[in-house]
Amino acid sequence: MCARKREAVAMSADIASSCAAKLSAAKVVGIDKTFGGAHALRGVSITFEKGDVHAIAGENGAGKSTLVKILAGVISDYAGAIEIDGVGHRFDSIRDAERHGVFLVPQELSVVPELRVGEYLFLNREPQRWGMVDTRKLWTDAARWLDVFKLDASPLEQMGNLSTHQQQLVSIARAMTQGVKLLILDEPTSSLTERETELMFARIADLHRHGVTTIYISHRLRELERVANVVSVMRDGRVVDHFRLQGQSDTPRRIVQAMVGRDIIEMYPKASAKVGEPILSVRDWTVESTGAGRVHAIKNIHLDVRSGEILGVFGLLGSGAFDLARSLFGAHAGRVSGSMQIRGQVISVMTPRDAIHNGIAYVPAERKRDGLIEAHSIESNMTLAALNRFNRYGILNRYAELQRVQQYVASLKVKCGSVEQPMSQLSGGNQQKVVAAKWLLSEAEIFILEEPTRGVDVNARIDLYALVNEFATAGKAVIIVSTDLPEVIGMSDRVLVMCEGRLVREWMHGEASEEDVMISAAEEYSEGA
Repeated sequence: MCARKREAVAMSADIASSCAAKLSAAKVVGIDKTFGGAHALRGVSITFEKGDVHAIAGENGAGKSTLVKILAGVISDYAGAIEIDGVGHRFDSIRDAERHGVFLVPQELSVVPELRVGEYLFLNREPQRWGMVDTRKLWTDAARWLDVFKLDASPLEQMGNLSTHQQQLVSIARAMTQGVKLLILDEPTSSLTERETELMFARIADLHRHGVTTIYISHRLRELERVANVVSVMRDGRVVDHFRLQGQSDTPRRIVQAMVGRDIIEMYPKASAKVGEPILSVRDWTVESTGAGRVHAIKNIHLDVRSGEILGVFGLLGSGAFDLARSLFGAHAGRVSGSMQIRGQVISVMTPRDAIHNGIAYVPAERKRDGLIEAHSIESNMTLAALNRFNRYGILNRYAELQRVQQYVASLKVKCGSVEQPMSQLSGGNQQKVVAAKWLLSEAEIFILEEPTRGVDVNARIDLYALVNEFATAGKAVIIVSTDLPEVIGMSDRVLVMCEGRLVREWMHGEASEEDVMISAAEEYSEGA
C-alpha cells in the first residue's frame, strides 16, 4: 500500500474514532419564528439522534428552510432553544454555528471560484508555521482528505472548475475537517446526474457509519426512503408526522399524505391527448461538443415529435440529452448541423430568437440562471417573450399586459402578493410556473422542458404536470428532458434513452419500467465507454 493510501486509511479511522467520542444528539425545542405577519415556524421540536440520517420533508413554505437556517446560524432572531451535546446554544452567525460543529451545505452553493480546493478546505484556519501559512502542510493535508472522500480532484484545482457534485463533496469534506457534529444537506442532488447522485449516497453512507448526524432535505421522496432512517414531515410551520424507517412499503405515500393533508393516488396524472401528425422533425441532427474528450455531443439523430405528444428523453452524464434540448432552441455553444422542419416547413434555428419566432419554447433546468430575472417582477418575467403581443405602434399596452398576467397567475395558482412582486420572493415551484406561463403567452407550439419539477414540492409538481397535460391536449408538442426517471416514465407517451450522443432505445407509455430504462442506459453507456 502506498504512503498516501496508508495515510488516507489512518485518517478515515481517526474520523470514526473521533466521531464516536464526540458526537451526540442535537435538539430543537419550541422553535417559533415569524416574518412580519407570516408565521414560519410554530413551536417546532425535533430530536436528531447521533448518527441518524434524518430527513425533513415538506412543501415549499412548510418551514424546512427556516428551521435549518436557524440551526446553521443564518437566522438568529427566534424563540425557542437549540441543544448540541446537551448544551444550549443560540448561534448569532454561520461561523458561530460552525465553531460548535453545525454545518450547512445549501442547495445554491456559495463558493469563491478563484479559491483552490486546498485553500477552501482550510479557509480561515490555515496551518501556520512561524506566523505564516504552511503551504506544504496545507496541500498535503488537503490531498489526504480528498483521498478519504474518494474525490478525483487536485488540491491545486480552482473551485470554479469543479462540477456541482465535486463542490458539494469538497464542502462536506471541509465540514469533516472541522469536527462536524450536525451536517445539513439541503437538496443535495437537485443538480446532479443519476451517477453523481449514487456517489453522493455513498458518501452519506460513509458519514452515517462514522456517526455523523445528518439532516437531509429533498423533494424527491424516493431519495428519502433510500438514504434516511428517520423522517420528520412539516406542514404550515409544524411537525405533522415523525417516524423511523423500517422497510415500510408505504413510506412515500405516508410522507405525501402528511405533506399535503390529502391522499395522492397517482403522482403522475397522464392525460389522454390525441396524438396527431409530426409538428417537429429533425434529420441528421449533429452537435459539436464544447468539452474535452468527444468531437460530437450529438451525432446524426433523427427525431419526430407529434402534436398532442409528450416525449420523454432520459440519459446519463454525457449522453447528449441536454445538448439536444439546448440545440433545438438554438442555445447550444457548439456548431449544429442537420435539418429541422416544423409542420413540414424547413426552418433554420441558429439563435433563441429564431426558435421563439418559429414557436419553440424552452424551460431550462437552471431557471434562476437561464429562465428568469430574479430582481424583476412576476409581470415583467411572464411577458418577456411576448412583448410584441402587447405592443401597438411602438407603445406597450400595459392594461392588456396586466390583465393577461393576472389571468395566468390565477389559473396556474401562483402564490404571490401581487404581480409586481419580485421573482426572488417566490418559491421554486411558483417561479417555475411563471417561467412556463411566459411561453404560454408567446403562444408556442413546441415546448422543451428541462428538469421541469426540479426542487419543487409535491403540490407544485401536480400543478405543473397538469399544465404539461394542458399543452398536450391543446395539440402542442412537448419534450421533457429529465433525470427524474419516474417523471419521464410516468408523464411520457414515448420514452427515449440517449447515450454517447445517440438515441439507443424507445418505449411507448406503459411498456418500460424504471429498471428497463436505467439498465438500458447503463449498459449502452458501458458499451460506449
